[in-house]
Amino acid sequence: MSTTTDRPGAKPASKSGPSGDGESSGGRLSAASDAAADAYRSARERTSAAYTAARERAGAVGQRTAESLDAAPMAAVIGGLALGAIAGALLPRTRREEELFGSVGRRINDGARDAVRAARDAGRDQLDGFTDRAVSALRSSAGAAADSVRKR
Repeated sequence: MSTTTDRPGAKPASKSGPSGDGESSGGRLSAASDAAADAYRSARERTSAAYTAARERAGAVGQRTAESLDAAPMAAVIGGLALGAIAGALLPRTRREEELFGSVGRRINDGARDAVRAARDAGRDQLDGFTDRAVSALRSSAGAAADSVRKR
């Protein structure tokens, strides 16, 4: 019967344990190193794929935004103004702004309030006039219909 050391070209069996020559611990170290290298490569590939996908999505969003702006530029302007107004309303005023623009802001608010009142009053007057005309038209239509029925 032959052992592994008797065959030509075969490596001698390694000894393990504290009195061994360290080949088994070197094998474990090599396996751990290989596993770490594989994990690193895999993580690098996933990161690269995620970066590429995110870049493509950002480019597509930019393209869609540009197309939307080309299709409806006024909507973009109005949206920007609305966002600016909201941001301005949410941010607190500084003492310096109050010093510089306090009286101007009060005058603008007063003017806007007066304009809203005037528009509301004008709308109410027009609505009252429309209502009066509509009621008058309904009365005359009803009267004409009643006359028509009586004549038959």
